Amino acid sequence: MPARPPKPPRRSRSVAVVAVVLATLAPAGAAWADPAGFAFLEVPAGARASAMAGAYMSVGEGASAAWWDPAGLATVQRVEIAGSHYEFLQHLRHDQFVMAGPLWGGGTALSLRAMYSEPIVSRDELGNETGSFGSNDLEFMLAHGGNWGGGWRGGGSFQVLHERIDFSSTTTWAVNGGLTYDPPARKAMRLALAVQNLGPAGKYGLDDGVKGDPVPLPLALQGGGSYRWGLGGDWRLVGAFEGRATRGRDGVGLLGAELAEGHGAALRAGWRVNDPTLSWTLGMGWTVGGLTLDYAFVPFKLDLGDTHRLSFEARF
Repeated sequence: MPARPPKPPRRSRSVAVVAVVLATLAPAGAAWADPAGFAFLEVPAGARASAMAGAYMSVGEGASAAWWDPAGLATVQRVEIAGSHYEFLQHLRHDQFVMAGPLWGGGTALSLRAMYSEPIVSRDELGNETGSFGSNDLEFMLAHGGNWGGGWRGGGSFQVLHERIDFSSTTTWAVNGGLTYDPPARKAMRLALAVQNLGPAGKYGLDDGVKGDPVPLPLALQGGGSYRWGLGGDWRLVGAFEGRATRGRDGVGLLGAELAEGHGAALRAGWRVNDPTLSWTLGMGWTVGGLTLDYAFVPFKLDLGDTHRLSFEARF
């Protein structure tokens, strides 16, 4: 691991993080002008996060945090695995799998994400069928997160990305980084900030070895906070408010809530502000021993259909 930088005074660190987080929650407008490729990286990973409309940066811990803020891997104390499966927009399938364990003074994870399509009919300019084509996207990732003391956690990850459409493909790489802060005076609060998909653009290989125009990654900045309330007995409520700015898209506001009780049941809901494709989400989960099963219902706008998302987490 790289050497830890000297810590600034706690008060100045707290003020700096709060300032950055609040900046990400401000209306972002067009985040970056250039349209981005590798769109599968913008699909919320995990049914729990999907049910909370993606307001999960300041909530996620354990193995699944590798896809959001790798600082959350600092909580990994035994072997954990997580996976999910989505089917949406008629032809697309999205699968995710991660394994994490305590290593190198914190939590370390290896993950695979893939989005692929069923055969899609191709047509000429007159509408006649000319055959079919397919596409797939792959991400291989190594991530690590650790405790820095004083309520701080930090983490980072390295990704190898591959995208193919029909017979053309491109490969590139990216890095992610994130921080979380649990104020010692307010242990029920958490602030988080992460940058995702920071790396070089890919270039598709075309006919005769010619390279196409650069395809930028969906570079994103997401930050915000969450708060946990005890409601008496075994009941608790978690609320999260975050903002996300992504290259080639308008900034969005993310609101999420989770109501859970000590025997393992959880109900979730979320709302996305300024998102042209979806607004509200719902979901539920159940934990038995070291196994958690989650479900999310994500209805799309623009007659794109509804999505049912399933995921699991297991701890050994």
